[in-house]
Amino acid sequence: MSVKHSRPNRVSAELRLEQMNLNLLLALHWLLVERSVTRAAVRLGVTQSAMSRSLGQLREWFDDLLLVPAGREMLLTARAAGLRAPLTASLDGLRGLLRPPQAFDPATATGTVRMAATEHALGAVVHEFIGQLVRRAPLLEVQIEPAGRDVFSQLAAGRLELLVVPKVGRLPEELRATDLLHERFRSIVRRDHPVARRKLTLRRFCELQHVVVYPLGGDADSLVSRVLTQRGLERTVAVRVPYFESALRIVAETDYITTIPAALGNPTACSGTGNRRRPALVCLEPPLAIPGFVLQAVWHRRHDDDPLRRWLRDLLESILDK
Repeated sequence: MSVKHSRPNRVSAELRLEQMNLNLLLALHWLLVERSVTRAAVRLGVTQSAMSRSLGQLREWFDDLLLVPAGREMLLTARAAGLRAPLTASLDGLRGLLRPPQAFDPATATGTVRMAATEHALGAVVHEFIGQLVRRAPLLEVQIEPAGRDVFSQLAAGRLELLVVPKVGRLPEELRATDLLHERFRSIVRRDHPVARRKLTLRRFCELQHVVVYPLGGDADSLVSRVLTQRGLERTVAVRVPYFESALRIVAETDYITTIPAALGNPTACSGTGNRRRPALVCLEPPLAIPGFVLQAVWHRRHDDDPLRRWLRDLLESILDK
């Protein structure tokens, strides 16, 4: 008894993936492996009639018989034989997408982390963060850029992954943040400055020559100026610089005074020992109430659950919890 097979209807030569039922690829896989409609149906957990319908659809899609009856088994056509290896590889790749991610291990993590930070953030948090990172994740590369006025748009665009910057109010909805440090201000003079051994009064504070820092992309010193103006007072500004480190070095060599975030003045500046590069400095309580600010870590919500980025944020917070 002979079996006649009609040629499948020809479809477009350009098979569009979105037009195909991807479950048919699983059916095709087991048909090619088992070379039997009955056994393929058992493997996939469907009825024999359902597998027969799938074979009919596959023949139409591929414009090929794919499997040809030969006794109790079926033979693969040349087209079917050529599909077997790439189909198996593709299905293995899809299964890999569905596997749960491996546990994150910083010791073997690779890649590049791009972040931006203000000078204050570098001195207060980031330098120690990098030191910890080098020891715990030695294969990671970190790129740090100055925090300019467009850092939030760079974060949203994916050009940056993490910011360490002062809190600026309400963030865009797609950004997330966590507070790292509640910062306050300290006045700094050299150790043998005349005011270092007695209380710094408001009158004396205004009479002294000041080194004012206007950070790139920020205006931290405007907080001090604003408080003085509100009280009808003013100070003498001798030098204006863009870097806190510059202000500290100038103060170390003069009778000037500078008022900067406390994390930059202690313990680095006010260790009491000094060195050839920077003589010992003294931290003093400013004689007026200067509002502090909050230093934040900011990231895009697409990195909320990323194991590497979450580990980096936890590392930042752990530094300040000590």
